Amino acid sequence: MSVFQQHIDSILAGSTSVAESAETLYDQLTENEKLWLLDGDVGFRQFFTGFFVDGYCYKPVEAGCIDRLGIPGIRFSDGPRGIQLYRKGTAFPASSARAQTWNPELEEEVGRAMGKELRSLGGNYYGGVCINLAPNPKWGRSQESYGEDPLVVGTLGAALSRGVEENAIACVKHFALNSMENQRFQVDVKCEEEVLHECFLPHFRQCLEEGGAESLMSAYNSVNGEYAGDNAALLNGVVRDIWGYEDVVITSDWLWGTRDVVKSVNAGLDIEMPLRSTRAKHSPRALQKGLVVWNDIDRIGKRILRLQLKYYARMAEKPVLLAGNVAGCGEHRDLARRVATQGFVLLKNSISSANPEHSGTLLPLEAKEQRILVVGELAVSLQTGDDGSSFVPDPTIVSPLQGLQSQSYITIQYIDGKDLRQVEQECDKADVVFVIVGYTGNDEGEFVANFEPTGMAASLPFVAPHIGVAHALSYVANKAIGLLRVLKGGIAGGDRKSMRLKPTDEQLVNAIVDIAGDKTVLAIEASGPVVLPRSDVSLETLYGEVLFGQAEPAGRLAYNIVESELDIADIDMDAHSVVYGRFWGYRLLQQKQKKAAYPFGFGLGYGNIQIDSETMHIQPVLNARFFEVEVEVTNHSGHASSSVVQVYAGKVAPSEDDHHRVLVGFTRTPPLAVGESTKAHVHCRLHPLARWDKNDKVFRVAKGNYTIHASRYEGDPQSAVRGVTVDPVVWSVKSKAA
Repeated sequence: MSVFQQHIDSILAGSTSVAESAETLYDQLTENEKLWLLDGDVGFRQFFTGFFVDGYCYKPVEAGCIDRLGIPGIRFSDGPRGIQLYRKGTAFPASSARAQTWNPELEEEVGRAMGKELRSLGGNYYGGVCINLAPNPKWGRSQESYGEDPLVVGTLGAALSRGVEENAIACVKHFALNSMENQRFQVDVKCEEEVLHECFLPHFRQCLEEGGAESLMSAYNSVNGEYAGDNAALLNGVVRDIWGYEDVVITSDWLWGTRDVVKSVNAGLDIEMPLRSTRAKHSPRALQKGLVVWNDIDRIGKRILRLQLKYYARMAEKPVLLAGNVAGCGEHRDLARRVATQGFVLLKNSISSANPEHSGTLLPLEAKEQRILVVGELAVSLQTGDDGSSFVPDPTIVSPLQGLQSQSYITIQYIDGKDLRQVEQECDKADVVFVIVGYTGNDEGEFVANFEPTGMAASLPFVAPHIGVAHALSYVANKAIGLLRVLKGGIAGGDRKSMRLKPTDEQLVNAIVDIAGDKTVLAIEASGPVVLPRSDVSLETLYGEVLFGQAEPAGRLAYNIVESELDIADIDMDAHSVVYGRFWGYRLLQQKQKKAAYPFGFGLGYGNIQIDSETMHIQPVLNARFFEVEVEVTNHSGHASSSVVQVYAGKVAPSEDDHHRVLVGFTRTPPLAVGESTKAHVHCRLHPLARWDKNDKVFRVAKGNYTIHASRYEGDPQSAVRGVTVDPVVWSVKSKAA
């Protein structure tokens, strides 16, 4: 029996604590072994050989493994769409699609499935809880996160973390202000302390406090002039000193995420991932010169051992999970399908009232013999997102065309839409024309081919201090990665250049609408908002059962769709220095007194669920951080349907720096039969209304008159509205475990 296992047995027997075992175990390490804990376990050559031969995350990436004492280490796998190990995991919808379910219970199921698959495949450390906010929605990697609102992002991120933590360690990323892709290695994001704590950090803390996540991953970018992985004010300063989470393990972003061994150790970065790089090269000399002291190394090492001991102790009494019974199983694939249908958003479903054969809506389609023309290259695509680090290969994925072809009663014809004359001819013959357009990994996504020379020079012993060599090597690496991705069918994406569709897509859609009119169904595939062309029926991706009503497109937008790109935050996605403020998304539209084309939280479904304003009841909002809203909702349509009750709040007389109205709580109703009513109970919080006091390090909600809206979407004119008076509320963010 290994020394590590002896400690696990002692912890389970109650004869020692995790902290005591970590102290004893750490004292048994040699100095070299103590330093070995501080980074990944493989070298540059081994890592990249595996990358080019097997692909990214084919096997668990190990760190902190000490064979002599049986210390097993952390065993990492990405990513937000599922477990990548050995190409056996289930590909779930992208996080941006799951966000549109507004369903934390369902997202916790997803996390539970991912954690089981990871553990069954020999991993234990899940790096896929991505919760970054993007002030500019052109962020190419927005598909990996949950939209534009901190409360939705934090609630769903916490739910995913809770599910994962049942079988693995949840790592939340990227800490912090990481929402630019093309310049992610170079950009310095400047943000006032108040805005940082009020807008861009609450969802990270929510994942720790409510989701039980045990790890954070730092970001590549700089924050207020210092790289995030070397940023003492951000890592030790916020996470450990202000929030009080001493045991949260912080890892670096992958490859070049640690720029300076001295700064990173002093900042509280625990593990440099994924390989032996900057720290392996510089730590011994830094210790010798007194630039780094053993007390800081020891503090990090013991924190890493506590994480491992806690994890393996709680797994010891859980049943063994066999990969063949868990990874990619039918239950998880059914869950992925259920999540997908609940995340589809129906934006528009109206047809000309002059058509006497219809009642004003086209969808759901009748299950009868009819001819459907499917148009667009994306109809035969198997993409579930971009081709970056979140990619999950799954042989069971079907294309939209295949999904439609699985329906009975209908005749399907497919054309790619490149020949507009052919499109015109075939549209005339069809009962329904379904056109699908949008983005691929070529247009948006993780920008992989952007190795950055200064980071390489700092990290690789055979490069530094020759910056010229680093530039040459980064050029070769970028070209090699680009070539590999082209050979595999895709190239690096990056930030969007525009929020409009490609000109060829707009031309195709306009041509079809001119010909087919109100028998056109437009489907958009994209990770975020798109300035939409004209169409009577608009969906955000779909399966056959959604079109025919076996399942409802139950999603609600996790972002707003603007009328014009002039209505988004003015942030240059190619800049090396940007400023993040407190207004973006729907909050910015409120400041500009403009309306969205489709508001945040909007979605039609197949029903007509109304909120009864007379039944609205608010648990008194006096001096508590949380309150409850109860309201009755009724399905007034002829189709079973569900809805999301969204509660917004704001000051009656907001100042220039106040948000007019922000989301403070939400809940999804169960499916309601025709004419059925139910009471919706919404757990709400004052946190989105609070202001950060940088002197006392507390949140404050000012005394005053506030308006609370129970709505179907942001700005809903049929909201139930109540006024309340709030007494001053003050609270600390220090963890109870501190």
